Amino acid sequence: MMGWQPSGVLLKAFILLTFSYHWFVLATMPSNAKFYTIHWNSSNPIFRIDNTDNIIDVNRNNVKFEYDQVNLICPVYMPGTRDEEMEKYIIYNVSKDEYETCRITNPNPRIIAVCDKPYKLMYFTITFRPFTPQPGGLEFLPGHDYYFISTSTSDDLHRRIGGRCTTHNMKIVFKVWGPPQMPATSQPTAVTSKPTWWSVTPQRTTSSSTTTTTSTSPTTTTKKSKTYNKHPNEVVKSEELTLGGATRSVTVNLIVVCVVFTLVIAMR
Repeated sequence: MMGWQPSGVLLKAFILLTFSYHWFVLATMPSNAKFYTIHWNSSNPIFRIDNTDNIIDVNRNNVKFEYDQVNLICPVYMPGTRDEEMEKYIIYNVSKDEYETCRITNPNPRIIAVCDKPYKLMYFTITFRPFTPQPGGLEFLPGHDYYFISTSTSDDLHRRIGGRCTTHNMKIVFKVWGPPQMPATSQPTAVTSKPTWWSVTPQRTTSSSTTTTTSTSPTTTTKKSKTYNKHPNEVVKSEELTLGGATRSVTVNLIVVCVVFTLVIAMR
């Protein structure tokens, strides 16, 4: 029968305490990410036409890999409510022109939410991150604006012109904050100045022939620097994914090493 080893017990207790403290610090770490709740119904004061509460800045002053979220809550009613008193909506992501005119011209608009079950509590959560974990998902790129509207009416859920977008101003803009872009600096062009003695060589005329002497300045070519003005957001997106993958890899490796070390200590 093996004797009690105080040093082994203390070591295991220390490892357990270290892990507990590590997860406690991660759980209580302050976050700048904000969470919004928007009740999508015509009585919400956010849709009042005399204010700008429906223009929302997101991801402002967040640290890297922290993203704001919003819950779009559909209208819900008690059983027995009359049909004409219930509101049903389809929320679309549209262009700026469609947002301003309350007219959806895209034949296949992107649908954000469908609120068609008035007796059931329904909400849709949106995370404002520049990448999406699912194919075809909506990406919210820094420095861009995203427009949501509802053109439904009380008797036509699928209406795409006017509707409560016109009568009740039911539309919202999410402005995704991005770091200010530095102005593009053009590479200075080398200027070749002519010396004071540079002049056209006079022609020397003789009785037998005429000789003309001309000088040509050397041609200076300037190499163009590589720019990313065509697709600036693709560069940002690639950096986000690369840094995220590296961070997760380091964290997983650290956890695996700690677990293996703990098992080795426990088997002694």
